[in-house]
Amino acid sequence: MDKALDFLLEVSKLKTMQRTGWVLMGVKNPETIADHTFRLALACWLLAEKRGLNAAKAVKMALAHDLCEVYAGDMTPFFYYVDLPQGKGKMDKEKALMRWVRLTKKEKEKRGRIKFQKEKESLEKLIQSLSPQLKRELFSSWLGYERRMSQEGKFVKQVDRIETLLQSIEYLGSKEEDSGTSWWEGTEEMVEDPMLIDFLKVIQARFYPKSKKMEKGDRELENILDFLLQVGKLKRLPRMYWKIRKVKEPETVAGHIFTVSIMAWVFGSQIKCNLDKLIKMALCHEISAVYTGDTTPYDSNLPREGKTRKEALKKWVRLSQAEKAEQFAEDFKEEKEALENLSRNLKPPFKKEIIDLWREYRTRSSPEGSFLSQINVLAVLLQNLLYERQNNKFSAAPIWEWAFEKCDNQLCFDFFDEVKKKFYSRRGRK
Repeated sequence: MDKALDFLLEVSKLKTMQRTGWVLMGVKNPETIADHTFRLALACWLLAEKRGLNAAKAVKMALAHDLCEVYAGDMTPFFYYVDLPQGKGKMDKEKALMRWVRLTKKEKEKRGRIKFQKEKESLEKLIQSLSPQLKRELFSSWLGYERRMSQEGKFVKQVDRIETLLQSIEYLGSKEEDSGTSWWEGTEEMVEDPMLIDFLKVIQARFYPKSKKMEKGDRELENILDFLLQVGKLKRLPRMYWKIRKVKEPETVAGHIFTVSIMAWVFGSQIKCNLDKLIKMALCHEISAVYTGDTTPYDSNLPREGKTRKEALKKWVRLSQAEKAEQFAEDFKEEKEALENLSRNLKPPFKKEIIDLWREYRTRSSPEGSFLSQINVLAVLLQNLLYERQNNKFSAAPIWEWAFEKCDNQLCFDFFDEVKKKFYSRRGRK
């Protein structure tokens, strides 16, 4: 458990690491690596299933593909910086960023080798203390993506590029004078899968008025695009519990879902369960927040007055069984309606799978649902402890109360013991 916790603490850094390309382009409060990974994993799930590939394998590749950046950092085609004008003004650099980096085949291969080696060493360092099985699975998922060693690896590599293209349009718009051609050129250079080429046509039709109208048969891809654009809002939605407790730049809902998904993979490997189902459940367990917003148990019980409000937040919300049942029923109905609205245009099997997974999580009506509900608690506790470490006036006491109330799996109790050592003993503090 101590090694798993060390791994999760390192991976949590991805929730604060902003993606280099957007930083270079001056995007305000850009997405983090964790935010990007969240939507990529959902995109791979839907698009891989439509393509007839192993969606669970593709999702794992998506979740693992940037873990190496914990130590290697986020490297863009401009990571050498020699590609940018040196000693010139900000405007010159911005213009350079608007165009894709043109390299010879020899230079591409050289940079590719350097990047691969740096990221490989980073990932090996990150996973070195994990169990042999988990270490092998994480590494093979990353390697399969990086080297495109399977149909799924080739596919995820291309979807990764498309997700970045979508983000560029969301940040910079579709006008060439604002967004340049860099993201489109890089994407068209990489994407070769016929279905994904059709998906690019759908994106063009959506954002570029002068492009051709969608061809017959593209409606399903258009609906997947709508879904991905909607869930992309979770990259910009801060977790409300941290916000009301005055955390500066708190994790996003997307970042939280990323953490829960990784924890599901790590801890799901240690129990008897359907691991692929558990990871998918993690990915969709809070996407209803697109419409409901991020909610907390304090929403209907928190005083508005400053001092009274501050005191109320020092303890977990205490409700009677009748009050709990009433609140659960209200929340369940609202989230279900939001999820149905969010997935309404997806192909029926997709929609059913997403809603069924969410329902099992919320009602704890399957082994995976019960376990994921507890993993979610562990993720919140771990994040609270990290905030407490940054500010010793920020107490984790309310979450500890909630955690002991919600968890009954022995693995959770082992986790509690380990985080106590890590965060509260002198030797564990850093």
